[in-house]
Amino acid sequence: MKKMLFALAASLTVLSAGAQVGKAASEATDAAKHKIDEKRADSEAEKSGPVGKAVNNVKSGYHKNRSKASADKAKQSLKNAG
Repeated sequence: MKKMLFALAASLTVLSAGAQVGKAASEATDAAKHKIDEKRADSEAEKSGPVGKAVNNVKSGYHKNRSKASADKAKQSLKNAG
């Protein structure tokens, strides 16, 4: 009976770690997408007039913050998996 409980606990631990790694990968992908959108907004800001520059700078700031938050979540998920 103890062996079966130990095996069950071990399998749940492995499944949980796998889920955390998957979550970390998803968050890392989100961070990369936001970084791309940030760079795109920066590029558009350089080409735009004053109003477009302001709008694109706000977009860039948003994507920069979201990218950092996603990267932090990915790091935390990896810590939780290990």
